[in-house]
Amino acid sequence: MKGYAKMCMALLVALVGAGLVCGASLAADKPAQGSSDYVQAFYFHATYRCKTCTTIEQYSRETIETNFKEQLDKGTLRFAEVNFDEPENRHYLQDYKLTYRSLVIVRYKDGKQVTFKNLEKIWQLKDNKVDFSKYVKTEIETFLKEL
Repeated sequence: MKGYAKMCMALLVALVGAGLVCGASLAADKPAQGSSDYVQAFYFHATYRCKTCTTIEQYSRETIETNFKEQLDKGTLRFAEVNFDEPENRHYLQDYKLTYRSLVIVRYKDGKQVTFKNLEKIWQLKDNKVDFSKYVKTEIETFLKEL
């Protein structure tokens, strides 16, 4: 059993290092190499994730990856999912006045946060993928225009 536990721990460390575990993508909210002017989309969630929560993340991710491939490649748009239940991420609850799972768009100028918007309508649109996608796309485009 000890060997199995060590193997699991090594796998977890590797996944975190590769950015494949919740919260590990937090480096995305720090300026990367290249432009320090960018838009960050955060999907904030808790440890427990219901079907609706995972659907909202899926719709958000698909909308961003489908409509903003060039911006993602250039780093002017970034996406990260963050578990706000993890101790190191709890500050986001106050930073963005979160009361529930949320998609938050943040604009950075010279690597510093300038403004943000919690896309609260995602919950009203969760059952309509087309309208959900239009809403998220429009909001991100607005933030990108102001870079």
